[in-house]
Order: sequence, then structure tokens, then C-alpha cells
Amino acid sequence: MIKNVLRYSLVFIIIFISTSCIQKLKEAAENISGSSKQPESISASNFSTVTVSEQYELSVPKYMKNMPNLHDEASLEYANIFKETYTVVIEENKQNFIDTFKEFDEYNDELSPIENYKIIQKQMFREAIEDVKIEDYGLTSINSLPARQFKMSGIVDGLDFFYLIGFVSGKENIYMIMNWTLGDRRMKYENTFEYINSSFNEL
Repeated sequence: MIKNVLRYSLVFIIIFISTSCIQKLKEAAENISGSSKQPESISASNFSTVTVSEQYELSVPKYMKNMPNLHDEASLEYANIFKETYTVVIEENKQNFIDTFKEFDEYNDELSPIENYKIIQKQMFREAIEDVKIEDYGLTSINSLPARQFKMSGIVDGLDFFYLIGFVSGKENIYMIMNWTLGDRRMKYENTFEYINSSFNEL
């Protein structure tokens, strides 16, 4: 029972990881981050498509590399530690999610699984992040699959972060696509993160 609940607290671990990465690389990153904060130019030629276990595919910037130690339960982990951009995908069995949260009376049968999942993740973020601000997009689908998305900013261990998070309801799994960077790089990478999320395709 407790094990199941902990599985849905992945967001806390990811926040800790992102903080650790930032702290270790802050000085090195500052030396090369003086570049413009203008949004990156979005072109398909600047992205590579990654296929995961013949289950889904996602496009990530070519400057991001596979970084398998970001999170033990993530099925995709890409980052550029100098640009301080991070993308992970975490998947949960849809029925397991429904059953677990029904046990705790935290599941609303009047809402879709993807809407329930988004609400629960937002609650976890609010508990974990100081001065958190969450803004929903009007997104309802990604490549014909039910989806939700929100952007979020907040403070963790004195550092400002920006997150863009998408949720996709597949045939058997719910996927969380989580992108993050430092708060002062939001303008530069927000469009890039949106492109990443919109590229998700279940095979």
C-alpha cells in the first residue's frame, strides 16, 4: 500500500535531482549562459526522435543527451547540463493508478483518468514547492490521445525553477512528460518544451 503511494510521489525526487544538478553546475553554467534569453528557433531539423521500447516516441533537441541517472523509474531521461534543460518521461499503469487512488478515496469517478492524474500531480507540486504558480493550458489532446498540460514556476531550496509538464493517456498507461530549467531561462526554452510535449506519440 505505502509502496504504491510512494510511486506517485516521483515529483519530489525529481525536484531534488534538479536542485542537485543545478547546484553542482551553477558556476560552469553561468560562464556560458550569458547568451540571449530570446526563445530558441524551433525547427524539426534541430530535434531527434527517440523511440522507447517500441512503446512510444518523443522528439528532443539534438543538444540534449541521454542521461540514465536522472531517475530510476523514468523510461526516458535526456538533458543538457550546461544549458540546464531536462526532460524525463514517467509512465504509470492506468488501471493501477485508478485502483490505488480509489482506495484512498482520492479518485473522482466523474472525471477522466487523465484529469484525475493531473489534479493529483498538481496537489503534490503545491506541497513540495514554495511560492508555486501553476497555469493550465487549454490542451485536451496530443496526437489524438487525451492529454493535459500545465506550466509551473516556484522556488526549491532558494532556486527559481520553471516546469512545463504534459500528461498523456495511452492505451494502458498514463505518461508524464516533465521538462524543467531555471526560472530565468523560461523565455528561452518554453517553446522548446512545448514542442517536445507535442511530439509524443504512442506506438
